[in-house]
Amino acid sequence: MKKSLITFLTVAGLAATAFGSAETELKAIEQQWLDAYMKGDAAFIKNLEADDYTVVEPDGTVTTKAQDVKAVTDKTFILKSASMSDTKVMSMGDNYACVTAMLKMNGSDDGKEFSGDFRGIDCFEKKAGKWQATYSQLTKVEKEKK
Repeated sequence: MKKSLITFLTVAGLAATAFGSAETELKAIEQQWLDAYMKGDAAFIKNLEADDYTVVEPDGTVTTKAQDVKAVTDKTFILKSASMSDTKVMSMGDNYACVTAMLKMNGSDDGKEFSGDFRGIDCFEKKAGKWQATYSQLTKVEKEKK
């Protein structure tokens, strides 16, 4: 019994350490991703997003990785400023996680200016030791419920 308890505590401790590491890593990736959009760094975005990556935009349309990278490359999507808050990482095993956050952003998309608060979720899969974004969704927040 004592040996089982020690084994359990060791495994639980390792799992907590691994999650803490993944949480720190994913929060850093989220900031780098946001910075890449602001810098127009399409190469970073292309490298981070999985080949089958999709994002559900605030208006409900679905954008693929190819469309996302092209919009940054062609400068039809320009992110002028962005900040993240209330960032939370939810681990779903060793190789899957989702990150939620509040985003305050402004820029232009297809020549139309946008600004405001958005709630976002990004899902990741760890492939060959590297996190890749597989799915995202952004929702415009008109006002927070109290």
